[in-house]
Amino acid sequence: MINRRSFMGGAAALALTPALEAQEKLKPPQPIVHLDRLTSREVEDRMKESDVVFVPHGPVSGHGPWTTLGVHPHAAEAVAVMLAQKCGGLVYPTIYTAFAGATQLYPGTVPISYEFHVQILKAVTRSLHAQGFGRIFLICHTNPEDTAGLVAARDLFDLEGEIPVAALVASKGMSSEPVKKLLADYAGSAGEAILDYAALRFLNHERGIAAPELAKNGLQSGHDQNPEILETVRTLRARGTRGFRYDSEREHASHGTVGLTYKGGSDLELGLQLLEALADYLYPAIEALKVHREYLKAHPAKRIEKMQQLDK
Repeated sequence: MINRRSFMGGAAALALTPALEAQEKLKPPQPIVHLDRLTSREVEDRMKESDVVFVPHGPVSGHGPWTTLGVHPHAAEAVAVMLAQKCGGLVYPTIYTAFAGATQLYPGTVPISYEFHVQILKAVTRSLHAQGFGRIFLICHTNPEDTAGLVAARDLFDLEGEIPVAALVASKGMSSEPVKKLLADYAGSAGEAILDYAALRFLNHERGIAAPELAKNGLQSGHDQNPEILETVRTLRARGTRGFRYDSEREHASHGTVGLTYKGGSDLELGLQLLEALADYLYPAIEALKVHREYLKAHPAKRIEKMQQLDK
């Protein structure tokens, strides 16, 4: 259920209408899905109903004047909670011990190696699997943390007995048709900023929009690297990968707009709908992992041998 409490956008309070507020009070409360907020007995009971657990992860990393350091894990956790509410699953506490990449020179950014990030995800997954969780989803918002999730999921499958774990990347849903329809009448630029503040609201950590005038207008110009080195870095990254860093705030400050009026209210309402659309985009993976797990059980691994006729 999306929490639609009033949101403070800069200095202005955008409150619910009395009718919406009354409607909100009539809705039954959602069951707790955060693993750390339940007792061990409650977890045991919930596992009898569902074997699904989500592990959100993402970095603490700089994103310019109006988007918070935790935008990636905020979005990942919000989508994980929405998914858990839809399927009856649980959510492991968000892992902030994640690769931060090129943003390391922003104040507050905590650089973590990919190697350590992967080891954390693996350790958590192994423990959850040993306790009986049958479907484990490592869920992140976008890159660079997606690489750690992909590596952990593949290693745990290929090298550790086909553990039933999958890596999910929420931002893949931004190109889906439902998201495109939602954005058709938005006057701003929908990016990480609107998802950041919507996720904070949904998770009951809402705050005022930082640098509200900048946030409304967005960054009108700028590149993802200093122009002096832009094409060089693009050449390397387009052909494989290369580590790089940001040298100025402008290079990593364009993350869309937030704080605009949308359909007579706050565009945070749109942000909440976007998060739910991302959850809907990922939702089929829950059943797909179950089907794949059962297929593998029915077809034990064995050495592939020469086939007499490949066309049959």
